[in-house]
Amino acid sequence: MPKLSHLLSDLQIKRWMARGESVAKSDGDGLTFTLSKSGTASWVLRYRQGGGVRKEVTIGNYPDLSLAGAREEARSLRAAVDKGVDPAAVKQERKTRAAAAWTMNDLIADYREKALLPTRYALPTIAYRNADINNLIAPKLGARRVDQVTSMDVVTVLKECDWTWTMTKRALTTASKLFDHACGLTIIPINPCAGIKLTAMKGPRPPVRKRLMLAIEELKVILTGIDFIGRENALAFRILLATCVRGVELVKAKKAHLDLERGTWWVPDDSVKTRSGFLVPLAPAVVEWFRELIDISGDSAYVLPARRGDRVLALGDVPVGRTTLWAAFNRAFVRGDIDIRRFTPHDTRSTAKGHLRNLGVSREISEIALNHKLKGMEGIYDVREEIPERRHALKVWADFLVACESGQPPPSGNVVPMKRAA
Repeated sequence: MPKLSHLLSDLQIKRWMARGESVAKSDGDGLTFTLSKSGTASWVLRYRQGGGVRKEVTIGNYPDLSLAGAREEARSLRAAVDKGVDPAAVKQERKTRAAAAWTMNDLIADYREKALLPTRYALPTIAYRNADINNLIAPKLGARRVDQVTSMDVVTVLKECDWTWTMTKRALTTASKLFDHACGLTIIPINPCAGIKLTAMKGPRPPVRKRLMLAIEELKVILTGIDFIGRENALAFRILLATCVRGVELVKAKKAHLDLERGTWWVPDDSVKTRSGFLVPLAPAVVEWFRELIDISGDSAYVLPARRGDRVLALGDVPVGRTTLWAAFNRAFVRGDIDIRRFTPHDTRSTAKGHLRNLGVSREISEIALNHKLKGMEGIYDVREEIPERRHALKVWADFLVACESGQPPPSGNVVPMKRAA
């Protein structure tokens, strides 16, 4: 191998780094300094073995590895090449061995650090992914090497947990996400969860509970004198029904997100299941309900602040728990204070959807009112934040609820159809 004098200097390297332009400069004897557009600076050794195809191996990054250090490392690797050793093959073998040594606990830690983040998932999703890992996957498989876990191992774990069909499905999804992460790290070539059929393990999925649509008479019963669940809960329930939002979106609402003069409420990304914030137009009645809640809330940043003193002492200014409203309803049902069909949080949305359609609201606007994404070209090109048809529809729906509460005949809809986006 011909010997060349050293061609680079620390001053040159620092100038290239300052300019930030991509470069590849040789120092001689196959040692090359590379700088990418993203600013990553590396040392690469290029070599031929026995006159064959040129190969290269990355020695390290600059400035972690100095110019003098890179020259010393290159000198050592060139000596190994002269003895028939292939540095690139040795490095790949080490990498493969290191990956093969990963345990499931190592994988779980890396998955939590890099993938299970609030920027990618809603907080409830992160919570149940962690619950599946902590309660099932880590205890059963944590000490096992990732590359040695088979589909049979996963099936055995899922069978032994004796969870419900839905919970087992969730656990399988969590395990599959973990192994997808392992595939991305090139620890394993194939996800062992691929091909596992839950129906073969536990039979067909049990029938999903049909969503409930509360009838007009039921709405009259529950809204008349609704303060029996507490004034704050009553106002929250009215707002939840009238705005068609999910419960967690209302629980996490902050005063700063409300513009009551304009009649708008911004629901931010981190409060939304789809991770995409949206604007809720507020009917005049809803604005007044929000004003009253704000008056009750005092100095808290939240519209519905925590009420228990121990929770405030432990956590500071936080919102009420997600189940607070529904716990109040459950107690009322148990006491026999409500003589209608028992409903769940999701049923407020199905109730709104059904009555909006009965009021003449188009399918598209009723879907938008529930913050469902429209399919096809309509969903792609209609990017309006403030949608007049939605505001009008939600006003009609709020007026309907006020009429139910006061015992007046519910108004008709007369809602205009959605205008097609250009």
